[in-house]
Amino acid sequence: MKETVQTIAHELFFEICGEKPIDIDTFFLEQQYFPKIDYEPRMTVYFPMPRQIQSLNTIQGCAFSNLEDYQSSIFSLFLASVCHAAGHAKVTDFKKYKKWMKGKNKKRAYETFEFIEDVRVNEFLKNEFPEYFTEIEKIKEYFHNIYEKKDLEDIKRNSKKIFSARFVEDIKNKREELQKKILCLNSEDEEFIKIADEIYDSSNILTDYRLPFADHYSHPKRIEKWIENINLSTEGKFLNNVERFNDVWFEQLKRRAKVRKKYGGITEDLEFDKIDFAPENIGEYLRLKNATHLFLKKMSSQIKMTPNVMDEGIPEDMGLLQMQAAIQAVAAQNNSIQIFEQDDYRRVEEEWAIVVDTSSSMRLKFDEMKKFAICLGEAANEVNSKNGKWGFFTFNNNFTIVKDHYENFDIHSKSRIGGIEIQGLSFIADAVKLCSRILDRENIERRYIFLITDGQALGTYEADKKMEEAVESARKKGISVVAIGMPTGVTKIFSMCMPYEGLRKTVARFLGAYMNLAGDDM
Repeated sequence: MKETVQTIAHELFFEICGEKPIDIDTFFLEQQYFPKIDYEPRMTVYFPMPRQIQSLNTIQGCAFSNLEDYQSSIFSLFLASVCHAAGHAKVTDFKKYKKWMKGKNKKRAYETFEFIEDVRVNEFLKNEFPEYFTEIEKIKEYFHNIYEKKDLEDIKRNSKKIFSARFVEDIKNKREELQKKILCLNSEDEEFIKIADEIYDSSNILTDYRLPFADHYSHPKRIEKWIENINLSTEGKFLNNVERFNDVWFEQLKRRAKVRKKYGGITEDLEFDKIDFAPENIGEYLRLKNATHLFLKKMSSQIKMTPNVMDEGIPEDMGLLQMQAAIQAVAAQNNSIQIFEQDDYRRVEEEWAIVVDTSSSMRLKFDEMKKFAICLGEAANEVNSKNGKWGFFTFNNNFTIVKDHYENFDIHSKSRIGGIEIQGLSFIADAVKLCSRILDRENIERRYIFLITDGQALGTYEADKKMEEAVESARKKGISVVAIGMPTGVTKIFSMCMPYEGLRKTVARFLGAYMNLAGDDM
């Protein structure tokens, strides 16, 4: 498996916080400007990835004119966000503040919470990971020099000159005093409430500037002015990890660009807004796999044992030796007796495209249907790992690659299954067309599109008619289109169509449908 920025960051995050991936969700998103943490119902961390905006490379409100020259600065910010969020995963208990926050100004209450917990996170990193803490402090100091200069100018403008220096010093002393109190807090809720009240009621303690690598409630939703071409210098273990990111990033960009180019060549007349990769969330994938492991095993084993070709000639002398049959063959001197247990020869190459509707209309059913999707994905890998190809995709008004046909079903693909989210419109016709074109690239006789959808094709003119035409066109090419999640009898255009009736029934229905289709092809 090729290393990526996401896998390195994921490894470091859980090394620092000491938690299990199944308990915390981590997303790595290009569309995210700043780090974000949701504490309920389960801790979820959103990390912004470097991305290009026009000709600039950007991350966390900072813009860089040249990736090669500023790559270390970009990934120093990225690594600082990973370390900081991991500290919160280790020490922050949001439940302590929930009741206290009720009835208060939301922005100021969150700023108070962040002030307290950031002090505790810094202390944790200082004691447990000093090699990271020291370098993060350098980055913090860099931004302090940018922001605090403006703070001081504002204070001086709003204060009488003779008192300004004393006023600034008083604020600094007050913050240091509060930080010492925070570090003396015990686990009692009452102690947290007292210090929270004192900070909430104190004027000028909570500043308006925000460190870009830390999660803040009041981070801007839109960047009005980018901080340009900052040059961060780090050392030691922190720098070693930054260089790991540097080493894999260019190759990662090349691989993704190559895949995007391949899909771009077959999407020109389609209405998708963009072709992209699904975000990664290994924690959700692990939870789904734990919840469905019995069905995964059943589906994989039964599909693998389903013949899809007529037996021809004498079986090959390979497989698991059946001792009783071998003794009988020798005794009878009969070479036609099959002495090897075989199943591989009973299956020929297949190509699958699993495509899941992730539009807003799927919201009510999606948690359950995603369980079936992961069963189908695991079965596809088991069945096609030796002599077949398969891909996994999602769609709304975008088409998203979870696993390309030529990718391995590795930790990245599995994490993308966990990262699937609901939003947008439903371009079913275009999804079927694109999957047909993907399958059409290979000269393989048995090809299947497994379409998981509620059938509500929304967002394009004459959507239902276009869906029917797309399915009929795929079938004329010899592609079997199986719809899962649509009510029985809604349409007869599919090779097979079945409703979603819970995981157990749907797995049983699907196995029956697949056996029938495989039998029809023989």
